[in-house]
Amino acid sequence: MENMDAKINEISEALQAMSADELDQISHVIDALRNPERGLHYNGTLLGINVDDAGEITMQLGKQNSNFYNVAQGGAIFTLADIALGNYIMTKIPKDTDVVTLELKMNYIRPGKGEKLYAKPSISHMGKNTVVADCTIIDENEKLVAKALGTFFLKSESKK
Repeated sequence: MENMDAKINEISEALQAMSADELDQISHVIDALRNPERGLHYNGTLLGINVDDAGEITMQLGKQNSNFYNVAQGGAIFTLADIALGNYIMTKIPKDTDVVTLELKMNYIRPGKGEKLYAKPSISHMGKNTVVADCTIIDENEKLVAKALGTFFLKSESKK
């Protein structure tokens, strides 16, 4: 308990010295940690990725996923594609089957700018054990930002 109190004091002191912008970022991290019910793991939520009820997958752009040039960081775009593809494949397979990424490549076309990026996944081949799928990442003006191509492994409950 003493260690916990010391950690809380340390965090409290750090928070008091932060700017409003920095506090917004801390609030975003806390929100990502406390809201796993959104259907995404912490990393996806932290990056601003959202899957709505209709299955549309977006990434809200901001400090949580931008680079030094104030555009979407390449790794964040890659993660958006990976999450979009995995979620899309999960809607096409039995509930007792897991999906894991075997390979994923990304071609970056133009910087990700604006408020949001949109992921548009599709399946090229659905095999018994593997899926080949691609994901187009576009901006709000429907301009192509990136294109991903991946291979995914399907692991059913009976094979675990």
